[in-house]
Amino acid sequence: MHLLADLKKCFGLEKTSVEQTGRVLVVDGHDVIGYRVVDQLAYVDYPMIRVGVRDTDDFQVKRWEEKEYIIERVKFDWVDESTYDIALEDVKTVFVTTPMKPANWDVHFPKFLDACHRAKVKKIVKLSFFHAIQSKLENPRQCFGSQEYVTEPGYGIPTVPFIKKHALCDGDLILRKEFDATIIFATHLMSNVFRNGFERSGLMKDHEFYGASQGNKVNYVSPNDVADIVIHAFFDEMHTREAHNVLGPFSLTDKEVASLLSESLHTAITFVEKPLDFFGESTATLERIKASGMEENFPKGDFKRVMNRSPQSFREYLRDTDRMSPIELKVVGAFHPMKIDDLKVTKEEEVKEEIQVTDETDGIEVKTQDSTEKEVVGTTQMAQ
Repeated sequence: MHLLADLKKCFGLEKTSVEQTGRVLVVDGHDVIGYRVVDQLAYVDYPMIRVGVRDTDDFQVKRWEEKEYIIERVKFDWVDESTYDIALEDVKTVFVTTPMKPANWDVHFPKFLDACHRAKVKKIVKLSFFHAIQSKLENPRQCFGSQEYVTEPGYGIPTVPFIKKHALCDGDLILRKEFDATIIFATHLMSNVFRNGFERSGLMKDHEFYGASQGNKVNYVSPNDVADIVIHAFFDEMHTREAHNVLGPFSLTDKEVASLLSESLHTAITFVEKPLDFFGESTATLERIKASGMEENFPKGDFKRVMNRSPQSFREYLRDTDRMSPIELKVVGAFHPMKIDDLKVTKEEEVKEEIQVTDETDGIEVKTQDSTEKEVVGTTQMAQ
């Protein structure tokens, strides 16, 4: 955990921030990202935090009650639109995560924005999926289904239900000019290896990590980085109506991920390739994206430009257990440290953590540790 003063400086938290940002509502605060956002806000002593959960009794806390932080918990259910107004009362800033349940949460999103308007919410930060960015500045609800939209490049990604939902809701938010909106386009979360039910049981019972990536490299992003850039967006007074691409520092194969899990959990973890019908519908669509190979060479993203530090590697995420949510810690805690002879992490992974090669195509040049760094990165600006 960073020192308190460093965190406040990193997030841009000043004395005037509380008045301008006001009460913050974190929707789905028990999610791995929402949990971290609440955790960091509490740690920097932010005084007005409200957490929306489907059941106020199931919200698990870590250090907050020990430190006597005041975190208000309210019922929030996407299906029950009557919960919106109460949750949003006296709220200026909202963070919306990416709920997997209910399946039709996107249908309710416009009504939620209406409730935000009634409550005079000033700022909304929404977490989206990287590949949904293909919808660009158009409103996907107006163009989805047209031949031009469906045949847009990207392995048919606009037709993937999970991504379609995000694209539709991103479009809704972009069109609502009354909100200072920021959309965070993130890739696959590193925490998915502990969060998804089939992967939790596979790791804990059989010491296996499942996927259908067919040996292709995947871009995984740390949930810590996503949470940090969300909080930065809360307090950023310089920019309005922006979108940030948040990606991992480099792509990995799932076999490399299994090696890193082995190192972290002190247990030999094996990656097992599974057929797509092994997974649920939403997960299967994400595995298809991984198997397409499109994430082999990704842009560097906006994280370093915005946060002034490099994004976490998968190894760094696994080591940063202090920031993990209860659902992640439950899996990590199931493994007891034990000595494993010749525990291997691929040489390629070790090299990537030390040196990032020059990539002329995206305008970033990063040299070795003894050299200076030069970075020229653009941002995705929303329609005004």
